[in-house]
Amino acid sequence: MGEGEELVVELIDAYRERYHDRAAFLASLATLDGIYVPGQYDVAYGIDGTLEAVAARDAAPRVVVKRRLRSVNAFETIAAVKTPHAEYGHMALLEVGKGCGRGCRFCLEGQVYRPVRHRSVEALRETVARMAASGERRVGLVGACVSDYPWLGELLKVIEENGLELSISSLRADSLTEDLVAALARGGHRTLTMAPEAGTERLRWAVRKPISDAQLMTACDLVRSHGIPNLKTYFMIGQPTETSEDIEAIVDLAGRMLERLRVPDATGRPFGRLTLSISSFVPKPWTPFQWAPFDGAESLQAKLEIIKRGVRRFSNVRVLHENPREAALQALLARGDRRVADFLELAASYGGDWRRALREWPGDAEFYTTRDRPIGERLPWDHFDVGVKKAGLLREWERAQTESTVAVGAR
Repeated sequence: MGEGEELVVELIDAYRERYHDRAAFLASLATLDGIYVPGQYDVAYGIDGTLEAVAARDAAPRVVVKRRLRSVNAFETIAAVKTPHAEYGHMALLEVGKGCGRGCRFCLEGQVYRPVRHRSVEALRETVARMAASGERRVGLVGACVSDYPWLGELLKVIEENGLELSISSLRADSLTEDLVAALARGGHRTLTMAPEAGTERLRWAVRKPISDAQLMTACDLVRSHGIPNLKTYFMIGQPTETSEDIEAIVDLAGRMLERLRVPDATGRPFGRLTLSISSFVPKPWTPFQWAPFDGAESLQAKLEIIKRGVRRFSNVRVLHENPREAALQALLARGDRRVADFLELAASYGGDWRRALREWPGDAEFYTTRDRPIGERLPWDHFDVGVKKAGLLREWERAQTESTVAVGAR
């Protein structure tokens, strides 16, 4: 549980000492902070199927506490294995830090990697120099919110001084700067990516991603002024407090963004394409939305159709989306307890055919996915301490529902 840079060494040492005796090996792991051995816990369920109690056996800790890396500068976190088959296989990846201070209510990473820790520019400088010396041409910066890295401007200079091109997967519209977009353009970036997450400011405030429409329009202007031909945006559907107006607003927002994007850049080249990448919201453990139900595959599919029909009138807008049924599978895995292991074993026996496994599994998937969970229900992950207090998550969950009814102009 938690960050593995230090823990993995201890885990391997324990394995080397006791690999010949599986039971002794697993028992020895109870002495390591941040290790969870499910077999050392007894679980009881109520008559309604909900979790009633989790009791630790022998030396196992009652609550498993996550491991937190003491010094992020002590480890050079880069991609160790490169393959052209990977999403970013054409570039070297470099982690600039851990955590995010934004606190979006849907985001697991922003909760469990607290506190935020940034690697120093000096530590990154050494790594970048080694990357350049080894023949790398392009470096991709990795982090929960790279554009919030406090010394980003200095790091950009380091990357350029070493002759490397820059790539960043996604940027926040409210932290874009002229220097950052210019550096991406010089590095050959042809698509800038940002994540509004919702079509209305009201819903963005409810999920605690307070990006205004005005900031999105400014981002569009930066894209064109620096000659980047394409813009990709991430949206989520099925979020708590979402209404039909929020879905229709995604189409409206796309139209307004196109008005700013459909201007020639400084060299006279036209805009290329606006991509709407639509994902389905899956409630995650240890977030304020862990009590929210999953929207359901049929409802999500209907919302997707509204968006796809709405953007047909735009010639240079593309919609990408996942299958809502696969999102339902994610919800089952994210919110299930140990009884869902039977489903996983069944799917494995069918060569990964999870749809067949779902049909034959005797469990009730909707019990874990679309069911409303009362505040007082014990959750399958309550015997873990990942650094966030349940009372704080509950407070944010209640605020989300209150703030969703407050007009943005009144904030």
